[in-house]
Amino acid sequence: MKAWLQLFRVPNLLTVPGDPLAGFLIASGGRLDARVVFAILASLCLYAAGLAMNDLADFAEDKRDRPKRPLASGAISRPAAWIAVGNLVIFGLGFCFAAGPNAALMGIGVIMGVTLYNFLTKRIAIIGALNMGVCRGLSLLLGAAAALAPDRLLLDTAAAVQDFNPLLSSVFAASALLSGQGFFIFAVGAALLIAIYIAAVTNLARHETRPEYPKIARVLPLGTLLIGFVVLQPFTRSLLFDQSPALWLVGIVLCAFNTSELMRIPPPPLPPRIGSYIRILPVLQASLCLLPSVPTGLHKTPASFLAAVTLLACVPLHAWLGKKFYAS
Repeated sequence: MKAWLQLFRVPNLLTVPGDPLAGFLIASGGRLDARVVFAILASLCLYAAGLAMNDLADFAEDKRDRPKRPLASGAISRPAAWIAVGNLVIFGLGFCFAAGPNAALMGIGVIMGVTLYNFLTKRIAIIGALNMGVCRGLSLLLGAAAALAPDRLLLDTAAAVQDFNPLLSSVFAASALLSGQGFFIFAVGAALLIAIYIAAVTNLARHETRPEYPKIARVLPLGTLLIGFVVLQPFTRSLLFDQSPALWLVGIVLCAFNTSELMRIPPPPLPPRIGSYIRILPVLQASLCLLPSVPTGLHKTPASFLAAVTLLACVPLHAWLGKKFYAS
């Protein structure tokens, strides 16, 4: 069991639900329903499939540089890993279709992007990092796309009451259709912010088996978060009274601490620091869950506050798991 948890980098799985959750909240205007559950399950399955696929693609390299990895050590056979990948992709796509046709398109995009990264672009500087950033952005958009689909529960309720109360049925049907009219364009912006951060972290992780790594790669994650703050701040009321930019600023402080650690001479081992950078993701996702904007009609809701608190609770759990399993 431990080998499988290491293969799937279990600390990282805690950072996955926040992407579709934030996307769904932004696109739906702060509402949650059953569609987000399917989007989260789809993202978890596809992300886990991508991680296993990554070890399969890197088998020869891991035998040389990371002999303790589950596949390289023989703890898990390659055929078993391929079977796991196939099942996860099937289940992931199934959950995508349950979330709606738009979510299914995003899910297919995630699978294509992850496969392209693992078997082609990851060894190409910059292109590979951008490829991984796009995959993570699509994970957020998967949740946003799910919010565009009509609420099936409301549609089923409308059909159930159609015979004895046509007027009430019309109300439920209208509500179901209106639930699909969201702020998708703002979710695209949020996906871009997450994508450029993950691209910067991925670019840094390329050097994790080397004793030295470029200084520009060390500061890029912090730079992307500073850009994100510049983008987010104008859409919020104030830094002191709005949780969204305040949480993003917390992410910047955590990232700055990691960056200062990497600037030491000689630089510390990179894999634990990569885990620290990934651990910042729930803070950023919580910030996006609470993204309000009066001009655009986005509002914070009890659901968005609950989602943000839940994501922040994942940070210490990620840190605890990170002591037992590598996140990179």
